[in-house]
Amino acid sequence: MSAAAVHLTVATWLWALLPLLALMLSMLVLRWGGKKAGPFGLAVALLVAWVRFGADIDVLENALLRGVLLSLPVLYINIPALLLYHVADAAGGIRNIGWSVSQMTKNHILQLMILAFGFTTFLQGVAGFGVPVAVVAPLLVGIGYPPVEAVAAALIGHAWSVSMGDMASSFQALLSVTRLPPHELGVQVALLLGAAGLAAAVSIAHLHAGWGAVARWPAVVGVLGVVTTAAQVFLAWLNLWIVASFGAGMLCLLVGFAMARMTRYQGPSRPASLPPKPEAQRVRSALPPEGARRMSFHLAFAPYYSLIAVVSLATFVPAVHDALHAWRLKVVLDETITRLGVVTPGEVWRLAPLGHPGALLLYTSLMGWLFYRLNGRWPGRQAALLRRTFQEAYPTSIGIVSMVALASVMTASGMIGILADGAAAATGRVFPVISPLVGLLGCFVTGSNTNSNILFGAFQVEVGELIGVQPVLLAAAQSAGGSLGSMVAPAKVLVGCATAGLAGREGEIFRRVAGYCAVQVLLIGTLAWWLAG
Repeated sequence: MSAAAVHLTVATWLWALLPLLALMLSMLVLRWGGKKAGPFGLAVALLVAWVRFGADIDVLENALLRGVLLSLPVLYINIPALLLYHVADAAGGIRNIGWSVSQMTKNHILQLMILAFGFTTFLQGVAGFGVPVAVVAPLLVGIGYPPVEAVAAALIGHAWSVSMGDMASSFQALLSVTRLPPHELGVQVALLLGAAGLAAAVSIAHLHAGWGAVARWPAVVGVLGVVTTAAQVFLAWLNLWIVASFGAGMLCLLVGFAMARMTRYQGPSRPASLPPKPEAQRVRSALPPEGARRMSFHLAFAPYYSLIAVVSLATFVPAVHDALHAWRLKVVLDETITRLGVVTPGEVWRLAPLGHPGALLLYTSLMGWLFYRLNGRWPGRQAALLRRTFQEAYPTSIGIVSMVALASVMTASGMIGILADGAAAATGRVFPVISPLVGLLGCFVTGSNTNSNILFGAFQVEVGELIGVQPVLLAAAQSAGGSLGSMVAPAKVLVGCATAGLAGREGEIFRRVAGYCAVQVLLIGTLAWWLAG
């Protein structure tokens, strides 16, 4: 795409910014969700593209079609991932996994690392949608942690894994709008977030009992932090983005379980000067009863063992891989040019419906349902489960489609190019430090790293090309910043407070996590600036 024909002025830059301002103000001031704010922002983008940037009807139609097509692979992951989570949750699997983990050790630092770091990473890998915070925060309260600490720990622990979480839907969105090399981008994202993950592990221990906890239990924090983040980097290097967060979280759980068997980690870690707070007992008594039959960890984990098997077969067995990818959907997208000379090259959109990660999740969901049913653990509410899945996915899907279309319209009309020109002129080679802040802003406003990547992914690429920094690095910093933005996004904070009995105390939670978020984003920005040379 070339935007050279559009001259950069303050007025032109502000016109290009208008659709994003409309989107952000509608969400922050009017408090609309993505279901309403996305279409509104898209309408503003269409109007500005037509009136100010010379986009004719054919350009806009093509951009809208591109947006819809680019959103389909993301939705094809989001909805099946949510379905898989609901299958496990309906049978009591999620609750029993958490309960099993909480009973393995009384060491508070190890408990927090397993639950607030490992289990949230695992849950983020398979579900997203705020599920890690909603599940782990009340679980921590239930075993004795103060509610504020429980919510803050879950927010800090899950944020680093968001980009590769939800079966890599956020990463898939970034790929869709940037068209960057998947392998290189995946490794860069994983490396930047690996640094944030190590900081998150330290942050959780520090949140619980200050630097004394970090100094007293360095093996717990260090080993689980390194193992988990290294696993995500390794899986990303293997191009297994779909299971990168899931696999990292699972390995953290396994190593944590092994450590919990060691004698030195059997007793409580809380010093006498840090007695349990009575607030935890009061809130715990107000939580709903578990209401789920006990089952073994391995039975509860059965759908996720199935996921490992399905992904392994589809990835490493050539005959299976080729069979699943034999049938592909194709749509030819024509080249377009605006009246101001902005060109969008033609391309062919492709999707393998049977081999896409979303299809693998559907196979796994079916296997999990059959396994629970054969073992007498299925409650028999298939229709209700499907209805709940689509009811939860519908608003998010509308937001994703409209925001991808918005980004497509802004790209095809030259607005993204103008915004990038202005940012490059204002910041120059310092921009890598700012890059993750852009991602964080997008996530804070929209409540989603996926939406943040959709809105700002192409912008980051354009800026990188203008200032001579690898676009892959800035796109990775964008996604890393958006991932960490999940720590302070109002939507996530509200979920945590609602499930831990802290309604009305969202500001207190925000203040507890904001400092940790700022340190991690600054770390990512500094690392990106150093890598940019």
